Amino acid sequence: KKSFLSGANLSVLKKECDYQMRLIETYFQSTTKMYVLALQETISMLITREVLSNSTLLDQSKELEFSQAIIFHNVIQNFWLGRWERCLYYAKRSSAPSDIGQLKSIMIIFYGGLSCFQISRKGASKKSKLPKQAIALMKEKGEQSSWNYQSKIYLLEAEISSSLHENDRAIFFYNSAILAARSSKFIHEEGLACEFSALHCLKFGDKKEACILLGQARECYMTWGSQVKVDSVSRLLEKCSG
Repeated sequence: KKSFLSGANLSVLKKECDYQMRLIETYFQSTTKMYVLALQETISMLITREVLSNSTLLDQSKELEFSQAIIFHNVIQNFWLGRWERCLYYAKRSSAPSDIGQLKSIMIIFYGGLSCFQISRKGASKKSKLPKQAIALMKEKGEQSSWNYQSKIYLLEAEISSSLHENDRAIFFYNSAILAARSSKFIHEEGLACEFSALHCLKFGDKKEACILLGQARECYMTWGSQVKVDSVSRLLEKCSG
């Protein structure tokens, strides 16, 4: 899970998951299989949108902890596929803030908070405490590990500034998020910061800079191994440069 969240190459992770699944089918119980299956499906969807044929097995577990894991994977899948409303729906079903020590719960709030801004960017209005909760939580965790959370803090700050039409401030934080993600070698978060920065530039009419940023985002997503994101950004780049 940590390798996945740190932006490890998806194709490499898929091979590792396939190997682990073969071991699990031989030696371990079905609950362990559910966790690996959930990760397998998420990785497959981010590479090619492929849904595993045996994914219905994920509905068989009634354990609270596993239910939280399923929420985590639904948040991740819907966020990276651009299904902001669905991402927010699952994020709101997550455990209470008092239970937030686990990494998956932290990331649920992060991606849920970012989804709120994307929904607003498309003209919809969704009242949620998640954006404020997300920035407060990232800052709290950043005091313990800036390497893990600084790029996330900058990206949330950028989205807040963009939503308030504070162009210069937003650009500063987007650039900071890109550099921080690059420094931490979080290639997927670098791509995300580039992509969201491009969307901000488009909002302010700067198509030239938006195209440059989209090209950088596409390179990041190619390195990450997400063909889904490469295709998505390529379509946006074609529309932007056309």
